[in-house]
Amino acid sequence: MARSRSVSRLVAVLLLAAGGATAGGFGDTLRTGGDELVLKSTGTAWFGGVFHVYDAALYGQRNAAVRDLVSGSSARCLVLEYKRTVNRDKIVTAAERVLERQGIDLAPLRERIDRLHAAYRDVSAGDRYALCHAPGNDMRLSLNDRTIATVPGDDFAAAYFGIWLREGAISDSLRDALLGAADGRERS
Repeated sequence: MARSRSVSRLVAVLLLAAGGATAGGFGDTLRTGGDELVLKSTGTAWFGGVFHVYDAALYGQRNAAVRDLVSGSSARCLVLEYKRTVNRDKIVTAAERVLERQGIDLAPLRERIDRLHAAYRDVSAGDRYALCHAPGNDMRLSLNDRTIATVPGDDFAAAYFGIWLREGAISDSLRDALLGAADGRERS
């Protein structure tokens, strides 16, 4: 039982830990649907402060405030570029744990969460997942610029983006990097 918990924590830490290094390699703009979004901020996710897991970039509408990016009241995309191989099961497990930790009522979202999680694939260094959503539209999950899932509901998008952007996020330091810079306090 204790070993199982230790392995579970290790899996979560692999996907959750973030450090303060600046992420790079993201374009200044991103076109999604009819929207051209601008790069708001970046952050880097680390395992144990040593192993670089992924870089993250948050895109939003030019004049969007942080509260709009968190709530989903304006279009946004979160792009994760992986720096190492990560098994899809680890991605799904980490997402589930964060949603539960955040106290999200999963019952009305369960079917949509399961549909999205079924679409995830293993990733290797250089692969990019993108989550994009505009109010009133489906949330889209892409892998290397190819849409692999769409999920309806602004409620779903708000909950799922919260994995990175809401209190109790996957990593407080990654959240702070993404939202602090998006708020204009710093620029990564």
